[in-house]
Amino acid sequence: MNWTERFEETLKTPAIATPDWFECIPAPQRDEAHRLVATGAPVCVKPSKGGCITVLFDDTEFVAGVFQEAIAAEQFAAAWNHR
Repeated sequence: MNWTERFEETLKTPAIATPDWFECIPAPQRDEAHRLVATGAPVCVKPSKGGCITVLFDDTEFVAGVFQEAIAAEQFAAAWNHR
């Protein structure tokens, strides 16, 4: 993946807690998403079985984002954890 592809991947995943991010969450899970955001729950980065990198809220299975490259996932997580 080149720099441009990495940049585009980052752009297509809205930042956690933005209106666009909430819209990406399936409707039945939005209440949980609002709760996690309201409590400021941190996120962590974990590889998934499909070869992607997943950003999860700590101590949950709630997915905040999925990326092809670890660097994009790390930046996404860091933006939320260091707000």
